[in-house]
Amino acid sequence: MSHLFAEKTYTHLTYCDTCKQLLWGMRKQGVQCKECGYNCHRKCQSSAPKCSRAITQGFLNDTDSKSTSRAADYLRRLSQKTTDTDRRPSTSSSTSSTASTHVKVGGTSVYQSTFEHVKAIATSDKLQNILAEAATTEQVPVNAYLAQQAPLNPQITARNFTRFVSRCGPVFAFRDELLLLLSWENRVDTLVSLIIYCLICLYPKLIFLAPQAILVYFILSSYSRRKAPEKIDTKEKIKQKIAKVTTDKKPLEDTSNNKRAPQHDTPNMFPFSLSALFQPASDESPEYLKNLQNIQNTMGEFSDMYDWIMMQANQFNWSSEEKTMRILQLVIISSLLISSVLYIVPIKFIFLTFGLLVYGLNTRFAKYVISEVQPYMAQFGKRNTMALLEWYADLEKRLENQYCLQEISVFENQRWWPRRGYLHEMVNDERSPWSDFTGSIYMPIITEIPAPKGYQWKETSEWTLDTTGPWVDTYLEIVVRLFRSKEINS
Repeated sequence: MSHLFAEKTYTHLTYCDTCKQLLWGMRKQGVQCKECGYNCHRKCQSSAPKCSRAITQGFLNDTDSKSTSRAADYLRRLSQKTTDTDRRPSTSSSTSSTASTHVKVGGTSVYQSTFEHVKAIATSDKLQNILAEAATTEQVPVNAYLAQQAPLNPQITARNFTRFVSRCGPVFAFRDELLLLLSWENRVDTLVSLIIYCLICLYPKLIFLAPQAILVYFILSSYSRRKAPEKIDTKEKIKQKIAKVTTDKKPLEDTSNNKRAPQHDTPNMFPFSLSALFQPASDESPEYLKNLQNIQNTMGEFSDMYDWIMMQANQFNWSSEEKTMRILQLVIISSLLISSVLYIVPIKFIFLTFGLLVYGLNTRFAKYVISEVQPYMAQFGKRNTMALLEWYADLEKRLENQYCLQEISVFENQRWWPRRGYLHEMVNDERSPWSDFTGSIYMPIITEIPAPKGYQWKETSEWTLDTTGPWVDTYLEIVVRLFRSKEINS
């Protein structure tokens, strides 16, 4: 069956279903079939395939329903078990009850209001059969997107890759414009974008107006470029008239300057041409080669990032238990800190601060300062990071040994005094009354001896006299058999 084409004005980007190219223009870009919705150029009408006539009948007038389906049989058996009063109304009775709300014109129901139409659909037998069929079916429907995937084929791969390269220009153009915008190449544009970003951060609801703003920009940029040639032609005519009058008045003046090519000084209000950007590039155009170069570099950058991540994977797969445990602890601690910050500070101010920081760091002054200070900051950060890791390792070691018991020995030193016996009164150059094994570290009275650094005395422990010697003084080679000791906790 042949198509029933009619000219149509498309309000969004539409591609020809025959040649797969963009339907270009502002009004009446192409033709559309009234029966099946097929879109194509006017020149592609002759090569269009046959029309697959769409279903034109309404939902309620569709007679091609599953009348013999399992759901219909289930409803029929269910209705037979109920009483006459509880029995669901038949199709004829429902038709007669809704006869006052619609009329039939040529076998098609025409409703007086949309609400009545929707109500009739919701109470129809066809919809109930569909719902019952969905509830009683045992087959799980496959995903439509995955089911419609084309098989691997070299021709399809080459064709789709060519189409992708010719249409991916807007992505890389947007990336380049964004980088130039952040680098303050054009200060006015960057300042305007900064103001817009601040407004969006302070009033996030403005983001819902972004599609409308993009469409307005697209329409105005296309209109300005369409009207530009007319304005240029008008200016050229005026210049030619002025030049002619000047030539008539001053015939002796050299007119060689009039042979120069016309220079159009029309201001460009829309430097980012969306209308020209979204047009697919041909296979031999410079834009196509530029897109291919961008894709090549993007693949290389992605591969480098993937390789770097895989090189760091040994820190996450428990090959080094110590590193993986520390990373896990760091992630948990950072998550708690970020959660507390997000709970206290509104998220719009976080985005505002982050955006202002990005804009500020991309200024020339900030780039110069960063390039000069970066080596010192890197060294400072590395040194402090190592110190923090050492402190954390020492703290972790203490926590692991906090329940380990250790014993220390304290030596009691006495001196023989004539007629008085052994006393703790020592001479200045001798050991203190209480000391360690070497005697060089002074200790107070045994009841006031502090625990070593990083330790504490066990509450239930008592000083005991150690009789398990002998202990030999390595300096004096004197056998020492009795001294006091006490257990401590780290």
